[in-house]
Amino acid sequence: METAAKILVLYGSVSLAIGFLLGLPLSQARDKAPEAPRHLVTAHLSAIIQGAVHLGLTVAVAFSTLTAWLETTAAMLLAAGSALFVAGAVANWRQHIGDHFAVRSLGWKLLATSSAGHLPGMGILLVGVFMAL
Repeated sequence: METAAKILVLYGSVSLAIGFLLGLPLSQARDKAPEAPRHLVTAHLSAIIQGAVHLGLTVAVAFSTLTAWLETTAAMLLAAGSALFVAGAVANWRQHIGDHFAVRSLGWKLLATSSAGHLPGMGILLVGVFMAL
C-alpha cells in the first residue's frame, strides 16, 4: 500500500473514532434538551463524514498516476485540512461560541484555515485522477 493511501486510511480511521466518541456528549446533550449544541453536532457529523471520505479517497490515490511524493503531499494536506475543520468545530463547542463568524473565535480560525489543506490537496488528487483517464 502506498504511503498516501496509508495516510488516508489512518486519518479516516482516527476521524471515525473521534466522530463516534463525540456521539457520547451529543447523546448526553440530547438527553437534557431537545437540541444539541450546533458546533457539537457539526464536529460529530464532520468527523464521521470526513472519515468515510478519506477512506474512499484511497481509491482515488490508487487510480492516480501522479508521483508518490505528490500523492503523499495531497493526502497530508487533506488530512491536515480535515483535522483543522473538526478541531475548529470542537473548539467552538467547548468555548460555547454562538456565531463564530461574528466572534472570529479560535474555532472560526481553525475552520477557515482548513481550506488551506482541503483545496490544494483535493486539487492535486483530482489532477492525478484526471491524468489516469
